[in-house]
Amino acid sequence: MKPHLLHRLTAVLALTAAAHAGDSYAVKAGTVMTMGGDPIENGVIVMQDGRITAVGKDGEVEIPWDAEVFEAPDLVAFPGMVEACISGGMDRPNESVDVTPFLDVNDSIDPVNFFYEDMRRAGVTTINVQQGDETVIAGRGMVVKPSGMTVEAMMVRPQSGMKISVAPKRGKSRAVQLMILRNAFADLRRTLEGMVQEKQDEVAKARREALAQGRDFEEPKPAGRAMEGSGWKLEGLEWVDRSTIDAKLLPLLDVVEGRLPIYLNCETPMDVLHGLAIAKENGFLAQTVLMIGASCWKVSDQIKEAGVRGVVLPLQLEHTERAPFAEEDTVTLLPEHFAEKGIPFALRSANSTTESLWYQAARCVALGVDRQQALEAITTMPADLIGLGSDVGSLEPGHHANIVLLSGDPLSLQSTVQYVFVEGRMIYDRSQDTRLQHLLEGVEPEGVSADEPVVTDIHEEERKAGGE
Repeated sequence: MKPHLLHRLTAVLALTAAAHAGDSYAVKAGTVMTMGGDPIENGVIVMQDGRITAVGKDGEVEIPWDAEVFEAPDLVAFPGMVEACISGGMDRPNESVDVTPFLDVNDSIDPVNFFYEDMRRAGVTTINVQQGDETVIAGRGMVVKPSGMTVEAMMVRPQSGMKISVAPKRGKSRAVQLMILRNAFADLRRTLEGMVQEKQDEVAKARREALAQGRDFEEPKPAGRAMEGSGWKLEGLEWVDRSTIDAKLLPLLDVVEGRLPIYLNCETPMDVLHGLAIAKENGFLAQTVLMIGASCWKVSDQIKEAGVRGVVLPLQLEHTERAPFAEEDTVTLLPEHFAEKGIPFALRSANSTTESLWYQAARCVALGVDRQQALEAITTMPADLIGLGSDVGSLEPGHHANIVLLSGDPLSLQSTVQYVFVEGRMIYDRSQDTRLQHLLEGVEPEGVSADEPVVTDIHEEERKAGGE
């Protein structure tokens, strides 16, 4: 093995060990794209205890004397990409029951699912896992990182939100879907009103008994908290002990109090209008992110006026419509349209290869979207939409040390993910990717000459030597 390859492999092992030990270390790259400012040539990223402590030009940033340094002068450092909402990595994305807010994705995530391995290869380091669209009100989701042998080790933020689908699931009409959705919140309100009335009756009875017996009556103290930020304006809930509320209803109570983010699935403009009305009526409009279909740009003014957190665009980035008797099709470029309207938007992916986040961003640029906006739509913007903008999405001091080292420009078809760091720990090394090496067997990796050995699967070499 040539000296520079040996040096890099040694640095990889030392850096991984340092991350576990909590020591300081640094990554030097030919270019550092922070997404918080201009790219830095010959940049360095200093990290400690899983977070970035300094970013700047090599020679201008102080590197602790005891820091392990990983040098990659030929690579580009880029923030780990952020998936705003996806239903991958679970044993089953959908439930057969229509209303399941009491479920938790925590119980469904499979840490060894190939989905997370694919996310590492694609440079995605933060994933908001929510249940699928084939439901009405889904269970609570979770933000995870694509590494760890247990769900607890993968966890970034538990109970990160809830998927609500206005678009009808298969086998249901829109009228039935909306009836089930409205009834779920109506049932919650009736239940809470009944509990409040029961508590008030109990206090009134105790007051009458004290008066009849000629003794002082001590007013009870609130057992819980008042409703916060809800459009319901339900009074008296603070007198209800929340431990007595059915556990199946508590997640919906968090929703109407505006404390649980909602990912509202809307396929058509009609879905958007219905969804915004329901969100406003039940007090969670400000916590809503819209998962929209291609034609939903037609109600972008209403979306802007509603003041939702933003939208997640569909895989179809253009909407084409032919008006009667028109000579040409009307084509609307969704990213450009929502950018002009001032509505925050993020991109979504279908998989880690043909429709990955970077590929969607590259398509945006090819269609004429501003390059910076396209990059933000897979980093800083989805981080903001899921409430983690101060932790992930950019390479800035104080943020999680989620770094992707690429062989070239992040949006180039020829670029590959070489290394991935999550919270300062290396979780992916392309040269050690066994499955990828099998796929590329016989294909010379880019940038490596024929006389430079490539790290391969040692066990595979042993099997070949043994004649197996």
